Amino acid sequence: MKFRPASVPLITVDPFFSVWSCDDALYGGPTEHWSGRLCPIIAGIYVDDVFYSMSAFDCNGKAISSRVYQKSLEITPTSSVYEFENDFAKVKLVFTTPLLLNRLDVLCRPVSYVGYEIEKKVADKQIRFMFGISARACVDNKEQNVAFEKTDYSLRCGNVSQTPLSQSGDCMMIDWGYLHLCDKDAGVGRFNFGAEFQTLPIDRTYNAYEEDPFLFVVKNESKGVITLAYDEIKPIEYFGVQLDEYYTKFFDGFDAMAKTAVAEYDRVKALCDWFDKVLTAETRKFGDTYQCITSLAYRQAVSAHKLAEDPEGNLLFLSKENDSNGCIGTLDVTYPSIPLFLKYAPELVNGMLRPILKFALSDAWEFDFAPHDVGQYPLANGQVYGANETTGKLELEYQMPIEEIGNMFLCLCAVKKYSGKQTLFDEYRPLMDKWAEYLVKHGYDPENQLCTDDFAGHLARNCNLSLKAILGIASYSVLSGVNSYMGIANDYAKRWQTDAKANHKGTRLAFGEPDGWSIKYNIVWDDLLGFHLFSDEVKKKEVELYLSKLNCYGVPLDSRATYTKIDWLMWSTRIYKNNRYFAIVCQAIADMISETVDRVPLTDWYFTDTADFRSFRARSVVGGLFIHLLD
Repeated sequence: MKFRPASVPLITVDPFFSVWSCDDALYGGPTEHWSGRLCPIIAGIYVDDVFYSMSAFDCNGKAISSRVYQKSLEITPTSSVYEFENDFAKVKLVFTTPLLLNRLDVLCRPVSYVGYEIEKKVADKQIRFMFGISARACVDNKEQNVAFEKTDYSLRCGNVSQTPLSQSGDCMMIDWGYLHLCDKDAGVGRFNFGAEFQTLPIDRTYNAYEEDPFLFVVKNESKGVITLAYDEIKPIEYFGVQLDEYYTKFFDGFDAMAKTAVAEYDRVKALCDWFDKVLTAETRKFGDTYQCITSLAYRQAVSAHKLAEDPEGNLLFLSKENDSNGCIGTLDVTYPSIPLFLKYAPELVNGMLRPILKFALSDAWEFDFAPHDVGQYPLANGQVYGANETTGKLELEYQMPIEEIGNMFLCLCAVKKYSGKQTLFDEYRPLMDKWAEYLVKHGYDPENQLCTDDFAGHLARNCNLSLKAILGIASYSVLSGVNSYMGIANDYAKRWQTDAKANHKGTRLAFGEPDGWSIKYNIVWDDLLGFHLFSDEVKKKEVELYLSKLNCYGVPLDSRATYTKIDWLMWSTRIYKNNRYFAIVCQAIADMISETVDRVPLTDWYFTDTADFRSFRARSVVGGLFIHLLD
């Protein structure tokens, strides 16, 4: 099938170490950080002494005239595979980040690989491979200078001024720690006027933007691998404590980890190939289109997190709310992302929820419902969403009471189903009891408040939010073993199916609006968690309504606008089995990805009539696209 990614994942380790190609061909334009800021790479071959590029431009936008032309691109869950050819050679270039959810000892390594294979077409030519990465990967602004240093196995580059965890933000790049090109022959260089590559001395400082230095290496072998790694020194601040990298559980330090990553490439690549085969076989059961979409989403979903361990030795898996506000550990970002992680590593879902629960017990949290987040990445020191800009105090008007309690209970119940464990629920039982009572009292007919779709503004009597409350109460019943709460959920569900009926045969946007409608994505858990509180007839009519509302690139989120959310749109295909609807939605999503003019990492918020990007790129919520694997 024809499928053109809007942006191709190349180096996707975590929210900081992230490089994408936003063009049809790798040489179509400079590669970028997920935020859209330039972070160029160089890839090409020397034929005798003439350089032929497979990547794009220098940092100043000057095209390199001699190329090895791109012939194909394949995206698997862990790799992006390019094939190039010119008169002298065929070249295969494989970007692999080993984000193996079933191997946390590998997942935790801040390492990415670039494998290459060269097949000569002209026997009497000397052909060498060259790869480089810009020093911009380790600075955040044009004023910052970088220095280079040789180690016994690498060349490393970092900001001259090292202040780990000194800032937080959304579309920022890291400006502490060290980028490593793990090759003892690596050097420093730059393109001169976009054509000639010039070697530079290592023993001086450079301005990363004005002078455009690259870490690079030239290899004589026809087959090999370039290993890139990033030493963040300290990756996360967690309630005042600067945490070590998770890999320190397995290695004495960064150097030991990086050397092992270099030595184990063949073994790790074999593990990645096996995982790709398993995952693509699972997704291809639902069609080639679904397989393409989910393969593109996989690395994005995982790399929007950072794996860590709290001071007590508990697992943390902290998301960054990319291209939204930069929040860390956002509960209503965790909720849509969990299908992928429930499938392969349910304990990671606990790692997402644990920080929220810790903060909810602190004196800093004054409300009777669950928090939204625990800070702004990479500083997890307490919620920032809804804080007054002057006083810093959290304002009730901008909280999400029903949303976040419902998210917590549904996530915990899903973990119980897919792992058989409910340790977090039991550990925080008094908090759970309080939140359950809040849902019973306030959840059925919600007051004017925000939900996770906060971009749409406040809404009173939100029927979809009511669904979340009902299913949250049912989840609490399963987790607590208190059957009376399932009785309450059942009574509420019966009422809902009457109160939410609309003139258009589906269900309403809000109880007081008979003509409005919305995608009822929250109802998906009714079957997945085995509650069966809502009738098949209601679900069937909902899907029939969505079919009647289809635009070229999908179903709008609700009757108020033409935009949609890609995660909720895919969840709508799991509400009721309708193969035609599922196929149409998958094709609509694939068409949006292939035809949008906005070349950004996979967006989850776009217009269904134009495929235009509305906002939100590179977010973890695309883990929700894997909802069908929970069957």
